[in-house]
Amino acid sequence: MSDAQRIRDPDGRFTLVPPPGWQHAPDEDDGGMEIWHENGAGSLHLISFDAGDDFADPAEELYAFLDEREVELEEDDVDDVPLEDGGELALTEYEAEDEDEGDVTFWLVGVATAPGVLVFATYLRPGGAEHEPEAELVRTALGTLRLAAPSA
Repeated sequence: MSDAQRIRDPDGRFTLVPPPGWQHAPDEDDGGMEIWHENGAGSLHLISFDAGDDFADPAEELYAFLDEREVELEEDDVDDVPLEDGGELALTEYEAEDEDEGDVTFWLVGVATAPGVLVFATYLRPGGAEHEPEAELVRTALGTLRLAAPSA
């Protein structure tokens, strides 16, 4: 992937190559970066944090994030993805049903870490697994993450 296609988050902690034809913009409300396809079913949100001198374990951070949302996963439901800059990414997917509405939402959630930086990535879309090709594009894009702690 060409570096010319890379986008940088507003805080300078990560870059990523979005899927071809996808739009992106800083998320003014929640911070980070929002990425979506105009005719797509879902959207990807990435937000970064300064992790100080720590190099957090991405899987531990992912389990903690999901535990706060009362999502339970088996250990083998998390994929470890090495990133080309030496960072690490833990990635999982699941479906959640709104009991009141009966609607199903597909979630692809990841945590990427490198020394001094932590990035949370959440992709969600209404419906179940019928939009698998879009989710695969998101997985590929997340594999292009490059993390860098901002210089002081």
